[in-house]
Amino acid sequence: MADKLFNCRFAREFANVNLICFPWAGGGSNFYALWGKDLPDFIEVHAITLPGRESRFKEPCLKELNPLVDDLVEKIYNKFSKKKFAFFGHSLGSLLSFEVARKLKNKYNIEPLKMFISGASPSHSSYRKQDPKFGKMTDAEFKIFLEKLGGTPKEILDNDEIMELYLPALKADYGLLDQFDFQPEPGKAVVSCPIQMYDGDHDKKHDYMMVSEVNKMELSKKD
Repeated sequence: MADKLFNCRFAREFANVNLICFPWAGGGSNFYALWGKDLPDFIEVHAITLPGRESRFKEPCLKELNPLVDDLVEKIYNKFSKKKFAFFGHSLGSLLSFEVARKLKNKYNIEPLKMFISGASPSHSSYRKQDPKFGKMTDAEFKIFLEKLGGTPKEILDNDEIMELYLPALKADYGLLDQFDFQPEPGKAVVSCPIQMYDGDHDKKHDYMMVSEVNKMELSKKD
């Protein structure tokens, strides 16, 4: 199962850092796995493949956050606890990577060398309270949401056969977004590793200042 979880297209014999990438909602691992071709030889890329897609297509999608995080924590600990590793996550992947980092530190007292967070506000940010409750949407309501969100061609949204394959994983992932509810204790750092944040020039703005409440370190932000 671990081999299906971690997609490593370009193994680096002399790599000393493992970059573990967490996908966005509905995303797979192949996009990130290809980064291994272009990154320096000292970095080996391991992209997370979630259930219900790609090599794990026959597995049911996980709709509950805690079992998913717990499984990732154990698999990452077993594979990387004796190695140096960093996390990259975009959107859902950002939130998922933070939960995994938090529980790795709590349970095993290990954490990434660095975290790269893209396109997401922390779970305790007021920005996230503005998001709809995806888990309560019907399939029809969810399709309307996707159409308004943009990025998915109308031809795909109107194709029942394609949506029958694509919708379960996408809807399950968006349902996970409803379940992130971590609230940091005032004055207590949750992780101590550096966190670098990214926002797209044309994306909606995210509440990155709230990240300072979980690691108490100087933050860096890239557009």
